Amino acid sequence: MFAGTAKGFHIHPPHLPAGIDPAKWFHRLYLEEPLNHTLRPYEQEQWDVMFFLQGRVEVFLVDERIGLDRRRMHIFIDGDDHRGKNNAGIVIPPGVAHAIRVEGTTDAMMVYGTTTKFDPAFEGRIADDLERATLPAEWQKYFGAA
Repeated sequence: MFAGTAKGFHIHPPHLPAGIDPAKWFHRLYLEEPLNHTLRPYEQEQWDVMFFLQGRVEVFLVDERIGLDRRRMHIFIDGDDHRGKNNAGIVIPPGVAHAIRVEGTTDAMMVYGTTTKFDPAFEGRIADDLERATLPAEWQKYFGAA
């Protein structure tokens, strides 16, 4: 990503078995049986994996999975060219809205992978009208909403 750019909030849809209430499904999947990985349909939903090689980025995460607490995380991650405690790789599950903004004047370079091949239907856009370096008001509003 070039310095002065951002990728606005978007969300990848989680897989929901037919005829099952989403809140009950997520409660079972993440709270009742979190270690039962046979329930997780990884091949039917997109998980994002990111590791930053260069630059610094600002990342916003908002858990929007129905039936779970709406949790927000706002973090800064340093690329591997700035070795230290702020280096991190992140995994973003479906149902978690996310946005990234390049911090500073250095381009950011990342290794970016997904668990499925690219599908435009999995790129649910939420608040991406202003993908630029200044923090858009709609991001602040969306991120700060309870």
